[in-house]
Amino acid sequence: MNRREFIYSVGMSGMSIPFLNAAPAVALAPGSKAKSVINIFLSGGLSQYDSFNVEVDKDVLGKSAILKSNVDGIRVSNYFPTLAKQMDKLLVINAMQTNQGAHPAGIYKMLTSYNPRSSVTHPELGAWINKSLTRDQDSLPNFVSIGKGRAGTAGFLSGQWAALPVRNPNAGIDFANRHKAVSAETLDQRLDILASLNKGFDKDHGTKDTQSYQDSYKGALKFMNSKDIDAFELKKESEKIVKLYDDQEFSRSCLLAGRLVERGVRYVKVNLGGWDYHDALYDKFPQNASRLDKGLASLLEHLSQKGLLDSTLVVVSTEFGRKPLVNPNKGRDHHPDGFTCLMAG
Repeated sequence: MNRREFIYSVGMSGMSIPFLNAAPAVALAPGSKAKSVINIFLSGGLSQYDSFNVEVDKDVLGKSAILKSNVDGIRVSNYFPTLAKQMDKLLVINAMQTNQGAHPAGIYKMLTSYNPRSSVTHPELGAWINKSLTRDQDSLPNFVSIGKGRAGTAGFLSGQWAALPVRNPNAGIDFANRHKAVSAETLDQRLDILASLNKGFDKDHGTKDTQSYQDSYKGALKFMNSKDIDAFELKKESEKIVKLYDDQEFSRSCLLAGRLVERGVRYVKVNLGGWDYHDALYDKFPQNASRLDKGLASLLEHLSQKGLLDSTLVVVSTEFGRKPLVNPNKGRDHHPDGFTCLMAG
C-alpha cells in the first residue's frame, strides 16, 4: 500500500475532508461518524519488526520477543505490553509503501501525500482540513501540532491555515493572555489604529502575503478571547482522566490531544520522534517504545471513557520502516518498501 492508497483508505474510514461529518453523506462512506483526527507521527522510521509486525523468524525478530495480544492472530513485541491489551481497538496496516527513503522527503510525503518539489510547498493534510472545515463560530484553530517536530505547514495555502504549534503540552500557549500592563481599553485603541493603518496600506500595497498575515493576526486575537482556550490547560482536566496518564511529555501530549478533540478541534498532530536507530537499536528503542506504549494506550482509554473514540480517528504513522535483518551495528536501516501504520476509532 503506497502513501496515496493509505490516504484513500483512511478517507473511506472517515479521515478525509468530506467525511469529517461536515458534508452530505457520499457513497464511499455511508454513515461516517468521524469528526476529528489525531495523527500520532513517529518521525525517524519506526521498526515494524520490533513493534507491530513481529516475525517468528529469529533473524528478523532480533532481540525482540513476541507478546500475544487480546486479539487472536495479532502479535506485538514485548516493548508494548500495555497496547497488547488494547489491540481490539486498533487496526494494524502492515502493507505500507513509499517511494522516499530519506527522512526529510519521507516525512514530507507522509504528511502531505506529495513528493517534495523545488517549485512548490504543499499543505499538510491538517491544513486542508483547517481551511475546508473551519466555521466563523469556531473558537479554536482546527489544526494543532503538539510536541517537537515539523509544526504543520500550510504550504501554498494562506498562513492562517497552518498548525498552531504547542511545543510543550504542560506549558499551554505562550502569550495567550493580554499583558497585565496593557488595559483592555488600551489594547482596543491600538487595534483600531492598526486596522486604520492596514486599510491604507492594503489600498496601495496589499498582496496575498500581507492579507495572510492580517488574517493570522485576527485569528490569534479571536483565539485569545476564546471561551475554550482553557482546553490547553491540562490542570483543568478531571482527576479520573489525568490518572490514566503518566508524567512523560508524550503522554501529556496525548492528554492534550484528547482535550482538544473533545472541544471540537478537527485535526491534532502529536509528534514523537527519535526512531532512527541505525545502531544499538535494542539499547535505545525500549525507552521510546515505552513512551508510545503508555501514551497511546492511555489516549485510547481516555477517548473511550469520554465516548469520543467512535467520532475520532486515531492514526499512528511514520515515514518508512526498517529492514528485516539487523545490521552489523546492531541497528536496522531504512526500508521504504514495507512498513506499518495503526488506526483506531
